[in-house]
Amino acid sequence: MAFGTMGEVSRTSNDTLYKIKRSIASHSKRDKLSRRVLRSMPPVRMALGSVSYFDELFAASNIDFVIRQTSLKFIAIGLVALVAIHVTESKSVFHTEQNQCTTEQYRLRYHFSPAEHWINDPNGMVYYDGVYHLFFQYHPYSTVWGPMHWGHAISRDLATWEELPVALAPDEIGDIFSGSSVVDFTNSSGFQTSPDIAPIVAIYTSAGGAGQRQSIAYSNDKATTFTKFEGNPVLSDANSPDFRDPKVRKLSNGKWAMALAVRNKIEFYGSDDLKSWNKLSEFGADPEQGSHGGVWECPDLFPLNVTQVDGTTLEMWVLIVSINPGGPNRGSAAHYFVGTFDGTFTALPWQNTQWLDWGPDNYAAVTFSNEPQDRFIAMGWMNNWMYANNLPTAAWRGQMTIPRTLGLRDLNKSENRYRLTSVPTAELEALRNPQEYVGNNAEFMVPPQTVIQLTEQATFKNPAMELEITLEISQQPRFSLCAHNSGGEEICFGLNETRWYQDRSKTGNTGFNGEYAATLYASAPREIDDQEMKIRIFLDVSSFEVFADDGLTSMTSLFYTNEPLDMFYVNHWSDTGSSATVKVKNFKVWGLVCWFQERAQKLKLS
Repeated sequence: MAFGTMGEVSRTSNDTLYKIKRSIASHSKRDKLSRRVLRSMPPVRMALGSVSYFDELFAASNIDFVIRQTSLKFIAIGLVALVAIHVTESKSVFHTEQNQCTTEQYRLRYHFSPAEHWINDPNGMVYYDGVYHLFFQYHPYSTVWGPMHWGHAISRDLATWEELPVALAPDEIGDIFSGSSVVDFTNSSGFQTSPDIAPIVAIYTSAGGAGQRQSIAYSNDKATTFTKFEGNPVLSDANSPDFRDPKVRKLSNGKWAMALAVRNKIEFYGSDDLKSWNKLSEFGADPEQGSHGGVWECPDLFPLNVTQVDGTTLEMWVLIVSINPGGPNRGSAAHYFVGTFDGTFTALPWQNTQWLDWGPDNYAAVTFSNEPQDRFIAMGWMNNWMYANNLPTAAWRGQMTIPRTLGLRDLNKSENRYRLTSVPTAELEALRNPQEYVGNNAEFMVPPQTVIQLTEQATFKNPAMELEITLEISQQPRFSLCAHNSGGEEICFGLNETRWYQDRSKTGNTGFNGEYAATLYASAPREIDDQEMKIRIFLDVSSFEVFADDGLTSMTSLFYTNEPLDMFYVNHWSDTGSSATVKVKNFKVWGLVCWFQERAQKLKLS
């Protein structure tokens, strides 16, 4: 069969191609040619005029795979199947005019989202040999949750992402639920086949008729392909129906530690070789430990250094646990604990139930392993289980947050002393379009009951922007920073005396789901009372991510307007005559580039 341009490929044709890929996969163990063909097959694109360019790992395959700037032909021979795809050239849009970024309604421009179909939790995030690997829960045949696979995307800069073929598919043990990946530099697993390439080992939950069990798969070609361990599953518990989402890291003593979600608690396991595991301890069964409004899921465990107020540095351990439902503003969310870990996690006695993100749309956030700068960089599923299956997007459902660098701050309080901070990774500055900028370093006051446009002098209109603003306040004012359009639609973040808030009630399409309509307003306590505050807002076509007080508070929301939001204003809405003050010390607004369609990786065509 022959297809036209990718923009003309129908859903039926996409499903047909996926079925052919699965057929080739089923014979790949016996047929080396089929295996190479499978690795080289591109993910199907529904976006008009777009094509995913392949990582060098795939282009290095020995099969006859020719990429031209004017056309692409792919011939796959397996199970007597012949597919020819012709793709017309698309122009790069990186740092060019925004009207060249023609995407579907609500399609995010600089966040990762799949070309089509359903995604949820980020999985197996790992860095190796210059590449960040983002795996994720993926249903390649539908836009609603179903049999889970591990999808796969890569980045070399944490700012732009390239979607690749499915990494792990269901098998006779079960579907492929969430998990993690590690680089086994010492070959403790015995999986290594090349002295120059360390194996990457994926640890995931197999969910089938026998329940939820932990399995592993390994790659000796830098995560191009994975081989499932013949001894799977490696960890089982017939008494626990919720027994999933292993997060593994290597400890300083050379042993592996696993954090595993088991209903309403986290169990910890240890291993020397990633194959045999023994239980070490558990945390959370006590109802006083954390929030228990729902099932615990997707844990992460890692150490962070904190500089204390006396100048000394202390290593603490952070345990992140997602919960569904039970979030601070309804639905799914993630909370965290600070403490110590030596095989047993001990939360500080006055450090309990803090929220990673106070908005409604950041769930299952976990960090990359083997990060080259020893940073802990998290990404989350930007969605909420209350309405995830009903988002008003067409070709796809689900997207990831921007990557965020985590830190730990000492607030010098007698209770709840340490706070996890979350700030956009520095690499995201590369998204700023130098041709789309407006700012002001001159201070100005915003009197009560006054609205001041921040982008009035801008010569660009862009639904993807970053706002960085420094304010000085007094007397607990009420103010908001709003992204808006000329039709009166807007989404706002601000301070209502002592509490931060986020309001998406005026974003147009708010009635597509009753639970979504019930989560239009979210709030969070302000952790400090400093008069000066710095706020960063990342706006995309249908997402709004806010970072306040150097990351002490973050709030993430999806929204669905009828027309793009492409302007910012500040509104001081304290009562007339109020003594409260709001001063803008400086602000900067950048238009952010659109990479979704072309990925801005021209080297792949050279």
